[in-house]
Amino acid sequence: MSKILVVDDNKGICNLIEEIFRIDGHEVRSYTDISHFMEEIEDFVPDVGIFDLSMAKDMVKIINKVKRIHPNMKGIVMSADEPAEPLKNLPFIAKPFDILELKKLVYENLKQEMAV
Repeated sequence: MSKILVVDDNKGICNLIEEIFRIDGHEVRSYTDISHFMEEIEDFVPDVGIFDLSMAKDMVKIINKVKRIHPNMKGIVMSADEPAEPLKNLPFIAKPFDILELKKLVYENLKQEMAV
């Protein structure tokens, strides 16, 4: 199955997303700390990354850095606040999110990844 990365400072959200996708048989890693995440990113090659935009003021730069390390990873951004400017090539889902909408978005991106 696929590998899914979750980066969010809310442990409850990380646990929820982990559970949703582990039930479907995916390997999921979540991080609530940016520095710990950045230390381990080379050891885990995600197919899809779900990132909380509000977790770091430079989250888009962090996502781009991860995409340089893992160029085939699809990124998804979530936040309670709408992004100040459009996110280039990064789908957005608003918090609180509908679980079915999140799953749909992740599976659409996994399908794109598998087609490559």
